[in-house]
Amino acid sequence: MAGLPPHSRSKTLTATMIAILIGAVAIFSFAVLSSITSSSNNAQASTAAPNQRRFKGTRPLVLDQQTGQQRLPNQEEVEEVIATLSVLANRPENLPETPTAAGGISVDLEGGFGGVMLGRPNADGTWETKCVFTFAEGTEFLGLVEDNSTE
Repeated sequence: MAGLPPHSRSKTLTATMIAILIGAVAIFSFAVLSSITSSSNNAQASTAAPNQRRFKGTRPLVLDQQTGQQRLPNQEEVEEVIATLSVLANRPENLPETPTAAGGISVDLEGGFGGVMLGRPNADGTWETKCVFTFAEGTEFLGLVEDNSTE
């Protein structure tokens, strides 16, 4: 940088600082979301009713870490996905609507999300993604169905 003109040095420093700032914000956001999801999942798991619905996988959803091949999720993985999806796809009902000056309607989501981005592996090694808005849409996309079998 010593040989660069002063205006080039400031552009390089600014771009570097912006990249570092974006990286720090991304890491912080991931940490916060992980913490929120983890605490929500733990709270939900501890208050789950004993007669909670059980689900099973019907399509390969997991990439095996040892073989790199797709496989059906095991019961523990299914339960983890269901718990997370239950929290993320939870939508408050009867949200308050407020007319806007421009003639539209404003809705307070009261902490709800606009959608949940899900991904599933394809046989060719690529990933298919979809933004879902309900728990049912999420389970359908992931190939998780209610398990009505008796054990």
